[in-house]
Amino acid sequence: MLNIQYIMVTHWVRHWDNLQNRWGNSTLFTLPMIKDGINKTSLPSEAMTLFIKLTVDKRFEKSWIGKSKHFRIDPNNGKEAIRFEISDLEEVQCPDKFKKYSEGWHLNNQSAELLFPIANTPNKASHLEPSFFKEMAICDAFTFELYCFHLLRLLGIHDIHKIPQDDNRGKADGFFNFHSLSVMYDATLETNYQKKKETQIENYINQLKKEELTFGAISYGIKENQKQVWIITRGSKVDLLKTKDSIKVKEIPFSKLIEVYHKRLNEEINGDELWNILKDLT
Repeated sequence: MLNIQYIMVTHWVRHWDNLQNRWGNSTLFTLPMIKDGINKTSLPSEAMTLFIKLTVDKRFEKSWIGKSKHFRIDPNNGKEAIRFEISDLEEVQCPDKFKKYSEGWHLNNQSAELLFPIANTPNKASHLEPSFFKEMAICDAFTFELYCFHLLRLLGIHDIHKIPQDDNRGKADGFFNFHSLSVMYDATLETNYQKKKETQIENYINQLKKEELTFGAISYGIKENQKQVWIITRGSKVDLLKTKDSIKVKEIPFSKLIEVYHKRLNEEINGDELWNILKDLT
């Protein structure tokens, strides 16, 4: 199933499937067209989106699912707007409840409902899935950080330490140790986070270079461990950002961690196998 975060509606020419022909898959919404519930200052790096095309007389015509991404402020001749690109469009049957949406950029507040079946997706036993999994696609940054901690705990990671949210500015959101894998993680909804967090990521790497890390009364000897930095996002794929001094820095979509959760439910996976999955997430 696919989790839709935004619904974008317009009757404009070349939207949405013909943007490439003239504007290189780029478009924008002025601020008045961005509806309530969307935090304009903390947008994800990319988001699964339902794109709806209306006719000139504002009746439903077609819809697609795909990705909206690379959000940034655009002056737009004095009418401030947010510009973005779209990709991976696939035409779909639009759920009736969205066909009457007005033009603009809407947050999917339908309980983050899973809308469209995707081929080759295994049965995930949704009644065993915590409700906050769905909320992770639409919640604010503070809540997303908290839910990432809960999700990691659900994977069977017990040696995990969350940095208090009122004391983690400039710090990692948490650290975990699983067998011989040591990870500093940072949950973010930031666009262009690589540039914004460049100094922080270097700091995380430097911390992992130590032979021992201490959290309260608990210390971990990590000298011989495999060490990674995870930037947990709403992206769509695992991305190896860089490797420095044998420490890998990866973007990890929260959806990939949910896949691991379901894999543990559906298969017999011991601790060593889970360690292999986590250290080699792809």
